[in-house]
Amino acid sequence: MVNNISNLVRFSIAESDYYFKQFLIKMLEENPFYSIVNDCNNGNELINRLYRKQEDMFILNLFMPILSGIEAIKFIRQTNTTVPILAYSSTYQEDMAILLDTMPNVFYCQKSSIIIKDILSNSILSETSDYEEYKKEWASQSQSVQDYMARQKREQQELSVTEIQIIKLSYEGYSNKEIGDRINLSARTIDTYIIRLTEKLGLKSKLDLVRFCVEKGYYNSSI
Repeated sequence: MVNNISNLVRFSIAESDYYFKQFLIKMLEENPFYSIVNDCNNGNELINRLYRKQEDMFILNLFMPILSGIEAIKFIRQTNTTVPILAYSSTYQEDMAILLDTMPNVFYCQKSSIIIKDILSNSILSETSDYEEYKKEWASQSQSVQDYMARQKREQQELSVTEIQIIKLSYEGYSNKEIGDRINLSARTIDTYIIRLTEKLGLKSKLDLVRFCVEKGYYNSSI
């Protein structure tokens, strides 16, 4: 747990995916007690700012160019063994989990804004932690996660041009009516598309569709 007498938790973030990073920052800034003090594109940028010693916690992707997250963690731990570090990757990596287990106060989870938020609230910043339970569950579901990712990839490959356009326009903040106007469909048809898309992708709402767009990279689609 982070001990901060001001109740303000200061974060340093390192993420090479610009759009996922912005989505993560937006999620954190929804909490008035969270503050972003460093916003880095890779591990090298992060360690070059360590002299400031402003952060109460690090959040970083394990796999980044120039300097990976795992190398950044090793560097941080040379001088600071107490500050919590939340590291993530898209799928469970057993070798990474074993290595991170040898380091103090490091939490490892899936690259998902919902899961990251949950680990922050219910494990790292909480008096009672359920992190060990989450860790066991994620490790035990390693094959299930891989199967799910493969299945989801197949489903994504089956998305139509119209569906991809709707996903992108939802991410860009357009209402259903505005999306319809842009692709020459009625608002009611867009409503139906979004309902079918969320069911097809195993999502619950249009907001989940926006997260899907960010986390799966559909914002980069040329369609």
